Amino acid sequence: MGNALIFCGIKHCGKSTLGRTLARQLGIPFTDTDEMLEKRWQCSCRELFKSIGEEAFRQRETEILSELDPEIFQVISLGGGALLKEENIPILKDLGRFIWCDVDDRTAFERITAGGLPPFLAQADSPFEEFCTRNKSRRATFLAVCDVHFLPLPGLTPEENTEKLRTLLLEKGMIEK
Repeated sequence: MGNALIFCGIKHCGKSTLGRTLARQLGIPFTDTDEMLEKRWQCSCRELFKSIGEEAFRQRETEILSELDPEIFQVISLGGGALLKEENIPILKDLGRFIWCDVDDRTAFERITAGGLPPFLAQADSPFEEFCTRNKSRRATFLAVCDVHFLPLPGLTPEENTEKLRTLLLEKGMIEK
C-alpha cells in the first residue's frame, strides 16, 4: 500500500483547496484528478460529463486513477463521484489512505450551483432534494472507506483548517512532524 493522502468528498467540499494547501505545507506533490481529466480531454469535467454521460465519464476517471503512482508520497484530490465506481476503491486503497472532507448539504449545494446546475441535477424536479438524496448515499461510501473524517470549520482560512487537519493526521500517524 502506498502512503498518499487521498481527499474524497462531494463536489466543492474543499478537497482541492485543503489538499493543495496540505501538499504545500508538507512539501510534497499535489495531484487533482479532475484537473488530470480536464487536461487530457481539453474541456471541463462538467462539459465532459454532459457530452459523454456518466458511465463513460466514470470509465475515464478510472483510467486516470489507474495511472497514479503508489510509490509517490503525494496528496491526491479525487473528483466528487470517484468512489461511486466500486472498482476504483481498491485502486485507491493501493495508493494510500483516505481523508473525507465533509461539508453540510446547503453549503455544498450553493457552491455547486454557483456556476449553474450541473448535468446530474439539471433534470431534477427539485435539484436541492435530488442533491441531498445523492449526497446521503455518497456519505455512506465516504464513511465506509475513510481513515480520517474532517469537517473544515466555516470562518477559518484554508491554512487554519489545514493546520487542524495536520494535527489530526499526526495523531493518526499518517504524517510525521
